[in-house]
This record gives sequence, structure tokens and C-alpha cells, in this order.
Amino acid sequence: MASKQRGLMTSGVIWKELLLFSIPLLLGNLFQLLYNTVDSIVVGNFVGHQALAAVGASTPLINMLIGFFMGVAAGAGVLVSRFFGARKLEELHIAVHTFVAFTFLFGVLMMVAGITLTPLFLQWMGTPADIMEMAVLYLRIYFLGIIPTMLYNSGAGILQAVGDSRRPLCFLTIASVLNIILDLVFVIQEHGRGRGGLGDADRADGVLHSGGGHAAAVKGKLPDHPEENPD
Repeated sequence: MASKQRGLMTSGVIWKELLLFSIPLLLGNLFQLLYNTVDSIVVGNFVGHQALAAVGASTPLINMLIGFFMGVAAGAGVLVSRFFGARKLEELHIAVHTFVAFTFLFGVLMMVAGITLTPLFLQWMGTPADIMEMAVLYLRIYFLGIIPTMLYNSGAGILQAVGDSRRPLCFLTIASVLNIILDLVFVIQEHGRGRGGLGDADRADGVLHSGGGHAAAVKGKLPDHPEENPD
């Protein structure tokens, strides 16, 4: 019975349950924002100052998109948590499947629009002409992998809505460590061959986001709901 109630906030000490839930949540949000920071550090040290400036020019838009994904996931989580708490399993499954399908379709739209409009976005942000080409490359590769990013956030939002904030953090921690390793491997290897390296940093992010999204989809089993207490 205790294992079934783990992560639920309807039993136990309230402040302790909130604390145990919020710490992984905050760390997960931090790790997502650190993806771009790692790219900046790697390309700044091994590619050059222009590549670093190109990553920096893309950072505001990427952080805005990450915040938007988190907000959408939190909104969908309201419905998921309500149905889960009310033990309406059929409505819960419909809400989860609808949200995942919406995330995928909206991700396709975002990918196409982002790849097409990337130069316009960077112009609106006042990106200097000398780094425009590299910034466009970096941002277009990011948009190319935006579907796994959105699917990860949807999976994490669903799990967090039912009280599980630890499992998304585990996936994201593993992905963050591997991101650092792949950044170094891709960028240093390609830069050593004289073939840039900026795009390879973003490809590493794409690989890890794909893996994280797949893991969240495969392992994102909703916890069993505790038996209803008799009135």
C-alpha cells in the first residue's frame, strides 16, 4: 500500500511531499536550460568566438521555446491530475493520448515553421550579419529535433501530474551527461578535421532529446492509484 501511495500528495506530511516533489522538478527545469549552456562552453573553447556568438544569439529563442513547452505540459497536466485524482481512468487515458497526439502534430508544425522562418526570427532579434549563417545553421538543427523535445516535455508533464517528478529527472540527468560527452566527441572530432563543429553540438542535443523522449514514452507508465478508502 505504501508503494502505491508514493508520490501522491493526498497522504503523509504535506510539506515533506511537496518538498520531495518540487526538488526534482526544479532540477529538471535547470538541466533543460543547461543544454544550450553546454553547447556554448564547448563551441567557445573548441570552435571559436563566432560560433560562440552564434549559439548565444539563438539562446533567447530556445529558452523561450523551452518555457513554452513546459507551460503547455503544465496546462495538460491539470486535466491529467484531475482525472487521476477522481479515478476516472477512461478520461485519463483519453487525455493522455490526446495530449501526446497534439504534441506530435504541433511539433511537426513547429519544425516546419521554425526551419523556414529561422532567418526571419534571427533578424528580428538583431543578429549580426557576420554570425548569421552559423546562427541559422544552429537554430535550424534545433528545430529539426524539436519533436523529441516536445514529446519529452509532454511525457514529463504527464508523469509530474500524477506525482512522479523523479523519473523525468533521471532521464534528463542521463541525457545531460551524455550530451556533454557527445558534444565533446562530435565537436572536437569534426573541428579537428577542419569541418566546423557548431552543427555537431546541436546534433548531439538532437540525439539526446530523441533518446529522452523515447525513454519517457516507453517508461512513462502511470502509477497505480491507491485503493479508494471507504467513507
